[in-house]
Amino acid sequence: MEPTHPLGPIALLLPTVNYANVEREVSAGFVFGPRTIPDCQLVYVVSGRMDLWIGANMYSLLPGECAYYGSGTPHMLSVHPSRAATFISLHFDWQRVSPEPVHPGAKLERFAGGPPFDSPLPFTIEVEGYGSVSIPEHFRLVTGERLLYQIVQEYKEQEPGYSLVLRSLLMQVLAEIVRQELEISALDSSKRSMIGPALQMISEHPQHPWSLSELAQQCGYHHAYFAQLFKEVMGVSPKPYMIRKRIQLAKKLLLEEEKVEVVASKLGYASVHYFSRHFKSITGMSPSSFRLYGGERGPLA
Repeated sequence: MEPTHPLGPIALLLPTVNYANVEREVSAGFVFGPRTIPDCQLVYVVSGRMDLWIGANMYSLLPGECAYYGSGTPHMLSVHPSRAATFISLHFDWQRVSPEPVHPGAKLERFAGGPPFDSPLPFTIEVEGYGSVSIPEHFRLVTGERLLYQIVQEYKEQEPGYSLVLRSLLMQVLAEIVRQELEISALDSSKRSMIGPALQMISEHPQHPWSLSELAQQCGYHHAYFAQLFKEVMGVSPKPYMIRKRIQLAKKLLLEEEKVEVVASKLGYASVHYFSRHFKSITGMSPSSFRLYGGERGPLA
């Protein structure tokens, strides 16, 4: 078994935000490092492109993508020479009793030399029922951008109780990362791989009204067997699963300020009323309310 950096059970973690900011329009070619940091960091690219060396790996970070590295990890982060970049920088500790932020600046350590660096040990979390989950170095953060903006806002405004709110929001971000990794890992399991082509079709085109026969045919099964297998693997039948995926896309479009009528049309609903009814039955909110309150980012957006 390869050595890792174990973080313990996810249910017992007490993560703490140390620093959060939107770094806007950082000049093309600007370089952070080579360096190590005393805590951990998430870097989420909003616009532009950033290049990151972690150990012997080099990653290109595009909008919507995120990078993670832990304390003591040699790394070098740079804005691509082609254009300026805007990104969210979040420093945090995985485990600290106090939720009060401790700024990492005083303990940043720069060093001579350049990449490639020594490869760090992967950080792992124990998830009950699933085992050990590794935190990826490079990944797409599907729905976490709004949470990151909220963290930045709370960190800057420091209203009463802000440190506890920061911990709550950070836990949601970290939980999303773990869930994404679990979903990716599950695709490698034998039974889930049997319905993998159908899951890919739904994921890539959630707005399409796939029929049971179309999904079953893609996987090479009779529709009755496929429906039984799908429910066994996913815990729900194909139709409610497709509705859930469609509503996830609806949330994303609404947060991007798309009008309710436009979202309903893009998702293939025959009427705004039918779409609104579906949306509220799953989220507990109407699309209009979600767009007004659920997507509110405040002045930092």
